Amino acid sequence: MSNIPEVETLGMTSDRTSALTDALKQRFGMEDEDATAIAEVVREQFGEDEEVNDDNLDPEVRSIFYTLEAKKLLSFRREEYSIDTGERRRAFFWRVREEELQKIRQLSDELSEENVYDTLPKNAWSRQNA
Repeated sequence: MSNIPEVETLGMTSDRTSALTDALKQRFGMEDEDATAIAEVVREQFGEDEEVNDDNLDPEVRSIFYTLEAKKLLSFRREEYSIDTGERRRAFFWRVREEELQKIRQLSDELSEENVYDTLPKNAWSRQNA
């Protein structure tokens, strides 16, 4: 019997998926449809788990994960373990960087609050219309 590390569970909630979609649009300049599709791929991989074992990823998905890691949206941790023969192995686990998603969402909210006034026509500020 090996001592393979366990994957933590919590899940990729719809709020996290939405936050990731927003982050993809901001960091990569993606259109909504593309960002949503990538966020869904990530959500499908995580399911109800907090982490994803790298060994379980298809090469195409792993490539997406490395791209997201480069933009600081995902991170990974490495854990060493021993198998029955005493041989040491490494397991890699991917995780969504919650703090980064929250930071991006907060910045996006702040920008949208500031831009509300920029959308008003110039004559909205004159007293002539009052």
